[in-house]
Amino acid sequence: MKFIDSNIIAYAFYENEKRDKCREAILNGGVIDAVCLIEAFNIIELQTDREVAMRTIKGILKSNLIIIDIDTNIIFEALKKSNIYKKLKFLDLIHYTVASINNCSSIFSFDRDFDKLEIPRTDL
Repeated sequence: MKFIDSNIIAYAFYENEKRDKCREAILNGGVIDAVCLIEAFNIIELQTDREVAMRTIKGILKSNLIIIDIDTNIIFEALKKSNIYKKLKFLDLIHYTVASINNCSSIFSFDRDFDKLEIPRTDL
């Protein structure tokens, strides 16, 4: 199973050269977390408008993606890893922790901050 980063979700829902491949990745399924939904909403709203962002997130909520809620246990686990993964912003560390806890084999993202970690980053 792969973790799908928010930038993949966002690219799938507005006009750009990566849209079709990102949509295919989402259709193939994977794991995301609730923070990804927030980040994707903000990106999509910036690139299009609020209505498109709202429809997109509602669609993702009905999709076959596994959506992990962020709770205090995940935040605590991310905090424990924060001294090891200093190059990751805390939101990315949350994503990485969710991917780790859910035994994801890769992180599908355009964010190179996920490079050279135990869980490999893949992109298009």
